[in-house]
Amino acid sequence: MRSPRIACLVPAATDLAAALGLDVVGVSHECDHPIARGLPVLTRSRIAAMHPHGPGPADIDRQVSAAVAAGEPLYVVDRAALARLAPDIVLSQAICDVRAARADRCDLPAGARLVELAATSLAGLADDVRAVAAAAGVPERGEACLADIAAHHAALVRPRDRPRTLALEWGHPPFLGGHWVPELVALAGGEHLLSGTGQPSRRADWAEIAAADPDLVVFMPCGYDLAAAASEAQALCRHSPLGQLRCVRAGRLWAVDAVRLFSRCTPYSVIHGAAVLAALLRGDEPPIAQACRIESTPALS
Repeated sequence: MRSPRIACLVPAATDLAAALGLDVVGVSHECDHPIARGLPVLTRSRIAAMHPHGPGPADIDRQVSAAVAAGEPLYVVDRAALARLAPDIVLSQAICDVRAARADRCDLPAGARLVELAATSLAGLADDVRAVAAAAGVPERGEACLADIAAHHAALVRPRDRPRTLALEWGHPPFLGGHWVPELVALAGGEHLLSGTGQPSRRADWAEIAAADPDLVVFMPCGYDLAAAASEAQALCRHSPLGQLRCVRAGRLWAVDAVRLFSRCTPYSVIHGAAVLAALLRGDEPPIAQACRIESTPALS
């Protein structure tokens, strides 16, 4: 029996398909898993500026907000390219139009089955893993994947106390970590401030953040790799009240590889994201390729 052909329209789908050992034949323009190299690209962004090395975060936020207010999709599926691949299963998402493409029934080639990833929590990730594994006819691989996640989480070394932790998913304007991020913070042994498990990311203001007085700030701007996140965190320290927070002045501001660890809910991200958070909360040095400490500099007036 041949393996089903899988088309992935979001990075999380490619990551999940790879974790299950599936036959991926097409990917999104943002897929960064090694198996995506050389595969046909099936999506594109309508907003060219949505790149961490392009215009600043305030410009990106304005463009995204305007497109969402106008009801315009931020991403487009190449239906012709998708049809040429003749996939058996199309993996899309049903969570956030800002982060990735969504497919609807009219995008599907004849005979293809649509599976939408919808995880906003670890329980939701388990549902996604089982749904994709079942659709591909390999339910046992799904259970093995979930057992591996559980084993890694059980082995986490947590801090003795519960450091009060602020996760920032965007800096200008500030957005608080949402969905599965507060759950990962709690799993790693911290207390996530200002938003709870399963709640979507929301805008905050610097006065609210200062009043919360976190012990640690983890900067994880959605879609940014470590180098881009570190650069943006340094700029925020110079040009915003972030640099005046007690914990930041004490050297407890960390930038992380958000795109791999926190911007998507996948087996890889919840394993390694939780491990990085646990190290930061314990005061240990995390892997150099996944996080870096940001030294505070005086804010410019």
